[in-house]
Amino acid sequence: MRRSALVTWLVCTGCPNDGPATGGDGSSSTGTADTTGGTEAPASGPLSCPAGESCTLVVVSQAFDDRIEFYGARGSQTGYRGAIDLDLKPNPMGDNSGDFLDEPYGLAIGDDGLDVLVGHYPARQLGSMVSFPHAFLAAQPEQGTIAKGTYFAEGSFTAPVRDIELGEEEPIFMLTHPSGRLLVGVFDNDLFEAESSWINPGQILVVDPVSGEVGKRSLGMLGEDGCAGAWSLVWLDDAHTRIGVGCDGDEGAALLDVSQVGQGTVADAAASIDGCIADAPFPDKRVRYLAPDGDGGILLAENPTTATLDDGHLWRFDAECRPLGAPGTVPGELWEVREIVRLPFAGGTRWLMATGRTAARGLHVVSDGNPAQVCRTLDDLAPWWTAPDGGELHPFALALDREGRGLAVGAGPVDPADDMASDGRVYWLELDDTVDPCTATPVTSVVDLTASAPAVVADDPSTWRRGPNVVYVKQYGP
Repeated sequence: MRRSALVTWLVCTGCPNDGPATGGDGSSSTGTADTTGGTEAPASGPLSCPAGESCTLVVVSQAFDDRIEFYGARGSQTGYRGAIDLDLKPNPMGDNSGDFLDEPYGLAIGDDGLDVLVGHYPARQLGSMVSFPHAFLAAQPEQGTIAKGTYFAEGSFTAPVRDIELGEEEPIFMLTHPSGRLLVGVFDNDLFEAESSWINPGQILVVDPVSGEVGKRSLGMLGEDGCAGAWSLVWLDDAHTRIGVGCDGDEGAALLDVSQVGQGTVADAAASIDGCIADAPFPDKRVRYLAPDGDGGILLAENPTTATLDDGHLWRFDAECRPLGAPGTVPGELWEVREIVRLPFAGGTRWLMATGRTAARGLHVVSDGNPAQVCRTLDDLAPWWTAPDGGELHPFALALDREGRGLAVGAGPVDPADDMASDGRVYWLELDDTVDPCTATPVTSVVDLTASAPAVVADDPSTWRRGPNVVYVKQYGP
C-alpha cells in the first residue's frame, strides 16, 4: 500500500495494492513550508540566492527514483537548479522493488545545510538521515546532477556529507523546530504489509543534525491506545510549540506539545513531548492527512481504505482534541485524499485538499464551518493533470509559502510501474489571497517548473519522475 500524498508515494513497490495516493506501493507524498525561516542563503550552488534578492526555492523528493531536485519559483534564477543522485542501492533500470528502494522523503533546510530522510537506507526496514552541508552544495555546479560518487563510496558517506542511522522503520516525515533540532515522525510499521497489521505505536524522534544525537518518544503513551502508524506532521501554531500527527493505524490524530524540544539533551527533549488523541470514531478507515485550523485545532480527513467510492469525512477537533460538531463529507468520487494545507484569505480560513486515484482528481477547496465541506473544485487546473506524454497526473504533495500566496504542487502517475518512464510534474501556483476561494479561483498563474528540467528519456531511469512525493518551499530575503 502506499502512503498517500504527504505522503503517498513513498514507494513500497510490491506492497498490497490498496494504498493511498499513488497506489499499491507503500509510498506517500507530502509538502513542507519553510515556516521557521532565517537561514542565510548560500552564494552559489542549487540553494543559492543573489545578495539582496528575495528568492523562493522548491526542493523535491523524487521518492521512486531516489533523487532530490531543486527549482527556483521566484527571483532572478527560476526554473531547474540541479539535482542530487540518492540512488545509494542502485535500481537496475528503475526497478525499486525489494531492497533496491532508498526512498528519499522528508526534507529540511537549516543553518547547516539540507537534511534528507531516506526511508529504506541502509536496509528496507531501517531508515536514515543524510545531511548535505551548505558549503558542500555551494561548491557544486548549478543545473547539474550531484553524482553519488561525490559523497558516497564503497558503502560509506564521505566528509563533509554524513548520515545519521535512525534505526527505526519508516522514518519519513520531518519538521524543523525553532531550536534547529529536527522532529521526525516514525510510522514504525511495515508499509509492505496489510493495513490490518499496522498496530505498533508511532514515534517522534528529536534529532540534533549537528551532533547526530537522537532522542525517542513513543506515541503509545497517549490516551488508551496511543497513536499507531504515525503519518504526516504539521505545525499547529505560529509559535511552533505544537504539532499535529496523523495516526493511520488508530484512525485519528495526535496533538502534541513540543514547546520544550529545544531544552536539555535530545533525550530530555523527547521525553517532554506530550499531548492528546483526537479520535475519528469510524474504524478501518484511512486517516493520514490533517491541517491546522488557525485556532490551535485541526481539520482531519478520513477515507475508506479502498476505492469503494463511499463517502469519507472531514473532522474538526479543537486544541484539546475535542470534536467540533458533526463531520463534513468527502464525496466518494474524490477518493482518495492526499495533502491538505490551510489557505488564509482576507475573510477567514479555507483549506486546499489534493485528491487522486479517480477521475475527479485535483485540488478542492474546503470551507471553514461546522461542518467543514468541500465548496469548490479548482477546475481551471484540469489541463495540468495531463502529462506532456498524454498520461494522467494525480496531485499528491502541496506546500505553501510563508504568506500563503504561492503553492508548490507535486503530481505524478497514479500507479507507476518499476519500468515505467513516467513524467511527473512540479507546478508553482501564484494565489490571490483577497478572494474567497469558495466563490472564485484564487489561482492567478501556473508555472510548470519541470518544463526547464532535463527531459525524461525512456531508457534512462536517472531522468524519470515517477513520484514527486515531497515538495519543500524555502524562502530567502524579505
